[in-house]
Amino acid sequence: MNLIEPVILTGAVVGGVMGAVWGFASGVGWAVGGLLAGVVLGALTGPLLLLLLAGVFSLVERGRRRAREAPPEKPR
Repeated sequence: MNLIEPVILTGAVVGGVMGAVWGFASGVGWAVGGLLAGVVLGALTGPLLLLLLAGVFSLVERGRRRAREAPPEKPR
């Protein structure tokens, strides 16, 4: 199992639960609709959010490290 599969499954579960809980206040039909929409949208947005978070983290981490390094000296 790769890293992407647990992220998709976790996003689907969290999205489904959130959609069902928020939809339950309006009725059972809205809860089922929220569950299905949450599963689909959670599975689609979870990997995208993970990639965005990883990109920002690596940009900040590598950018700070390169800024502290001394420039290379020219050979004589």
